[in-house]
Amino acid sequence: MCQTPLRAFVALEVSGQVLDALVGFQGALASTGADIKLVERENFHLNLKFLGEISEKQGTEVKERLKALSVPGAVVDLNGAGAFPSSSKPRVVWAGVSQKHEALVVPIAQEVIRLLEGIGEQDDRPYRPHITLARVHSTQNLRALGNLLRENSDRGFGQVSLSEVKLKSSQLTPAGPVYKDVGVYPLR
Repeated sequence: MCQTPLRAFVALEVSGQVLDALVGFQGALASTGADIKLVERENFHLNLKFLGEISEKQGTEVKERLKALSVPGAVVDLNGAGAFPSSSKPRVVWAGVSQKHEALVVPIAQEVIRLLEGIGEQDDRPYRPHITLARVHSTQNLRALGNLLRENSDRGFGQVSLSEVKLKSSQLTPAGPVYKDVGVYPLR
């Protein structure tokens, strides 16, 4: 049952051998000496919609609406590393989905966003599928981090099968967020 309030998001989980490749690259990120906080392996995902703090009633509504999700799953290549807003001014370091496979992920996100219209936080930025690998906390060694990201802008991490969408809760703790599955919705 949802707790009140619930900090939630909707995502595609990442699993399999690709996790080892992502963690290996995190080691290279850490070796730059940049002031970063690495995302835990068990928290890797392709975010589709961040809802933020929602009520128990809204949580129930999200679960009901997501039952109508009817989009195909996909097997996609994870390819390329970068940062938001840019490699020279990074705040979030990510691994991306190959350009040829972005068109397989974007419709899933668009359908989730459409189904959940009016619930949770609104985001007007265009959707860009990515897996957050690290968050940058200061300007320490940003040049080395930026160079590494540019050198790995086309790095391959492997393939991942996207077969279900998950509604997840996020409990913030001093050690980092703890995610829990609240609902699972298979793709066709």
